[in-house]
Amino acid sequence: MGKLGTLHLIPTLLGDTDPELVVPSQVLENSRDLVYFIAENEKTARRYLKKARTRIPLNDLQFYDLNKRTEDHQIPNLIQPLLNGTDMGLISEAGLAGIADPGAKVVELCHQKGIRVIPHTGASSIILALIGSGFNGQQFTFHGYLPIDQSERRKAIKNMENINRETGYTQIFMETPFRNEKLFDELLKVCHPSTKLSVARELTTENELVKTLSIKDWRKQTPSLHKRPCVFGIGSLK
Repeated sequence: MGKLGTLHLIPTLLGDTDPELVVPSQVLENSRDLVYFIAENEKTARRYLKKARTRIPLNDLQFYDLNKRTEDHQIPNLIQPLLNGTDMGLISEAGLAGIADPGAKVVELCHQKGIRVIPHTGASSIILALIGSGFNGQQFTFHGYLPIDQSERRKAIKNMENINRETGYTQIFMETPFRNEKLFDELLKVCHPSTKLSVARELTTENELVKTLSIKDWRKQTPSLHKRPCVFGIGSLK
């Protein structure tokens, strides 16, 4: 087998922000000469690379789609440039590649094939929400997206609340932006009044909100969450 390419895990933005404010300069520099990308969403990936000032003409960039509709048997086709010795970038829809997106499948395959994987740092909504919450940052669980079915979602919320009460582990989770307000309403109905809830909205943007209150106090005020990216946390303040 000839020389293999390197897979770069390229961090993207969490919102409408200047990349130089949230992505290290060397990480931006490493992405500017890449031609081939595996992306969850080609349109947003192109927009990000333009803002990141790629040195490659936008029309010359090559994208391989990787999203929830991609089947497992299609994954090997995405890394062909790597097998041919050409470096590639893996770009998530937002934040760090491989977290709450299908990029992990590509990373797994690259390890199996002996392809070098370089994870690059950038803004992570999960970590920013955690450290801004005031909750236990040493022991925590990220649950990703909660079930869509109402009864299953309520069961998941109650389970996270119980785990936090029994273990002290912070419980981090999220929802698609257009369902944020519905989830928030259910948290107010399902959780005990003394339970602490953290809301981290539109992180790294000028509309950022990071706030932790008890369910009882949240019932007195309703933040604007509709169609605005959020990460939620259930935890205990020391």
